[in-house]
Amino acid sequence: MESNAFQVNRNEIKRLSTLVADRLEEMIQTAALKPGEHLVQNDLAARFGVSRVAIRDALQELRRRGLAIDVPQKGVVVRPVSYKTIRELFTVRRVIEGFAVREACKRMGPPQWKELALLLKEQVQLAKKKDLIQLVEADGRFHEAIYRWCGNEPAREFIASLWARIKQVRSLARVQPEWGQKWARHSIARHRAILAALRRRDADAAEQLVVAAIDGALAELIAGLHESDWGVINNHAEA
Repeated sequence: MESNAFQVNRNEIKRLSTLVADRLEEMIQTAALKPGEHLVQNDLAARFGVSRVAIRDALQELRRRGLAIDVPQKGVVVRPVSYKTIRELFTVRRVIEGFAVREACKRMGPPQWKELALLLKEQVQLAKKKDLIQLVEADGRFHEAIYRWCGNEPAREFIASLWARIKQVRSLARVQPEWGQKWARHSIARHRAILAALRRRDADAAEQLVVAAIDGALAELIAGLHESDWGVINNHAEA
């Protein structure tokens, strides 16, 4: 009986730690928690009203997701933004998303094009409202709506993991609204061109446009990070 009770409690702690990890991930990806910010167990336990054990497990989950790291003599911190890491992530994006859009182009038709057109319309409306946080989310949904038709589940899962990693740095739009508004205009223009290529069923053009969009977004992020106070690491070697 005691053994069963312990198992139930452990399961409850695991579920709770996952909820806390999800909330911390959201805070990191919306810049509520900045790169390099300390994640102190006692402070987080008090903030969320949970045990230190649940926080410990949540931080372990954040490490697994690539959103937190251990720093000697400092403890756990939000993963700092690195030019090197960003460039590596975007290099992989070029390959896997280029493949995914080619495959999706073969499978998409009028219903899917209509969905993309509605998402694009939503982006335009959000840009007019200067709602940059929701616009970043809408940008991601546009790409996800394409890649779900690539016919390759491992590719979709890998793309999702890449986007989870870059979502943190994309929240730069929140802390630098002027940069975010410029990015928004470019994102909308890129999506219009991609949708036009998909409607023509031109897989070559769609791939080229997606790769160009990734390259453009990378250049914009690097420029924005240079202007930010996010404490980007490796800037002496990678800028």
